[in-house]
Amino acid sequence: MPKSVIIEEVDIETSDGFMNSHFVRPKSSDYLPGVIVYMPASGVRNELVDIASQIAQLGYAVILPNFYYRLARTVDIDANRLGTDEYLGVQNYMVALADHLSNEKVQSDTAAIISWMDSQVTISSKRIGGVGYCMGGRLVMASLGAHSDRIIAAASLYGAGVATDKADSPHLQLDRCKGELYFGLAENDKYVTDEETAILREHLVTLSVSHSIETYPGTEHGFVFPERYCFNPEQTLTHYSRIKDLFERWLP
Repeated sequence: MPKSVIIEEVDIETSDGFMNSHFVRPKSSDYLPGVIVYMPASGVRNELVDIASQIAQLGYAVILPNFYYRLARTVDIDANRLGTDEYLGVQNYMVALADHLSNEKVQSDTAAIISWMDSQVTISSKRIGGVGYCMGGRLVMASLGAHSDRIIAAASLYGAGVATDKADSPHLQLDRCKGELYFGLAENDKYVTDEETAILREHLVTLSVSHSIETYPGTEHGFVFPERYCFNPEQTLTHYSRIKDLFERWLP
């Protein structure tokens, strides 16, 4: 884990309780733009805290919330074991947790995060950035749709559920974006169908919203996470570069 950041555990009050979160920021006491990192279905593991730390080192005050707080304060799911017979019970538990987390709930939670950011003297929260991984891609884009006046720049990495046939599909609200959207796709992704990607691409070109979408060659779903079997160091560095460029364009 990077040593040049401060990591605190904070409880953010929401309409449903207290959401345990990691607050990660550089050791400097500068007034920094706020960024929210949206977790994958496997929850907040140490590798995700490391990723939040890498983003913080770019010059941001990062909040990494446990959106499963309504059902569990701690979730430790090894994504490398998903799909194996001996891990079926854990996998079913993960699916139940993820199914419980509706777009409406995460939008409400994000409102609480923004309010908490507003109360912090070290965070510049007028313009906020968002980054989501896997399920977090859905969560960050759903949150932007509900809080487009505050979440200005959002990035989805191999986001699952961003474009669906449901009435509350996040892609249907992306026209509200006042800044810029970024979508990074894995070349081989068993969790994001070609149909979903096609719907997203076709919809994005109809919007008068600054956006980009790219496929990372030689990658699989989860390639950014250092503990995954499919970790791709080179493309992970590229994804940090994309996030850096995006936030430098839009966050004060």
